[in-house]
Amino acid sequence: MERVGIIANSGKPIIQSLIPWLLQWLEEKGMKPSLTDSLADSIDDDRLRDHCRVVESEPMVVKEVDWVIAIGGDGTLLKTARLVGGSDIPILGVNTGTLGFMMQTTPDELIVALDHIVQGAYFLDTRLVLQAHVNSGRGSAGDVGKIYSALNDIVIDKGAICRVIEMTILVNGEYVNTVIGDGLIISTPTGSTAYSLASGGPIVVPELEAMILSPICPHSLSNRAMVLSSHDRVALEVRCLRSMVRKVC
Repeated sequence: MERVGIIANSGKPIIQSLIPWLLQWLEEKGMKPSLTDSLADSIDDDRLRDHCRVVESEPMVVKEVDWVIAIGGDGTLLKTARLVGGSDIPILGVNTGTLGFMMQTTPDELIVALDHIVQGAYFLDTRLVLQAHVNSGRGSAGDVGKIYSALNDIVIDKGAICRVIEMTILVNGEYVNTVIGDGLIISTPTGSTAYSLASGGPIVVPELEAMILSPICPHSLSNRAMVLSSHDRVALEVRCLRSMVRKVC
């Protein structure tokens, strides 16, 4: 675990003091940190900066690293999870924000957590990550062919259109249901306590290999959340009167 990526919310005041200390610790342990040039600009010590692998963007930070340290709130962790996707790169979350349900390590506890990692005295909490692929459509042309990763959920909604959208749901190539409403949430167990829960979906323990399909404001009393196996392949055919369908990962 010698190559370490660092993703941080540079807007947090504590970052200015935490990053130099972290880089010093990593150097002493013989580890090579990777970080963006914007984050490296906050380092006054040229020696520490020269020891780093400085790149232009956060997606490049997580390439060719053994693990990643995400510093910020849950939003920073979710962003980092999207960046690593299904690469199985471990993430250590350090909570410097006000919301940190998934970030259990505080800056004061960081030195202890890092020492445990060096000693091998840690365990990996594996979480399911969803992947979405846009095949075609009349929406944003830049979306077609892209693959999106999500730790919490993938959401299809009607955007700013004052109409409902119709979504045909196929599981493993077989027709399951047609939902008419404001959209659909496809959630992981991790995300089952977020947007999916607010839409009437069930709470699913993180250890369960499942995904939850929760309609958003469905126009039918019979359309309820469904729990599927994480090994299932879900295809959505979305139809609306206009092309403005917004996708949120």
